[in-house]
Amino acid sequence: MTGSANNTKTLGLVHAVIPAIAPMRDVLARTLPELRVINLLDEGLLTEANRLHGLVPETIDRLATVIGLLAAAQCDAVMLTCTAYSPAVPEMKRRFPGLPIAAVDQTMVDRAVGLGKRIGVLATVPAGLEQQRYLLRETAAAAGKEIDIVPSLHPEAMEALRRGDRDEHDRILLGALPALLERCDVVLLAQVSIAPLAAKLPAGLPKPVLSSPELAAERLRETLFVESTLSA
Repeated sequence: MTGSANNTKTLGLVHAVIPAIAPMRDVLARTLPELRVINLLDEGLLTEANRLHGLVPETIDRLATVIGLLAAAQCDAVMLTCTAYSPAVPEMKRRFPGLPIAAVDQTMVDRAVGLGKRIGVLATVPAGLEQQRYLLRETAAAAGKEIDIVPSLHPEAMEALRRGDRDEHDRILLGALPALLERCDVVLLAQVSIAPLAAKLPAGLPKPVLSSPELAAERLRETLFVESTLSA
């Protein structure tokens, strides 16, 4: 599948919340300026996952409908920025053979599992936290490693962000971070909407704090450019 006749690669991004759009846009514009990006927002993905209690046939079918639109637009790859849907990637790959589909947090999770046993997850959405736990356990099991997951959930931060108050969102999460770092070997910023917090982290933190967009962009470069060049 090709994005255009001049070999410009096209990435389809599936968003479930508006605050996830800008962090991915900024990272991709800085690290992969040659990439054409199609953003597709469906806020119902998250509200339905919360209403129906996770990934059920209805939410899986809804995601497939969204990805179908991006496939029809001839995207070269699709990335899900909503961590609540990360475990659905294998099913989406089955439904769309030949289309690279990735979860934005998979590279971050892979890195975290390699860095330590006690993994902290700083999250603002319950569905995102639960699916992050699932992805961490699946990744650790595949690596033959035992891990402990330490959750830190702050829905009030997401409420602030939806009101447009990024400063309050960041204040809440920065306040929760020191206690999490004390208990863990590594901390994940669980959602793309949290990623801008990385720029506000104090210097000299005792443990790594990982954010997904930058790591996902590294993997995209390998998938869309390096690997395609090697196979040419």
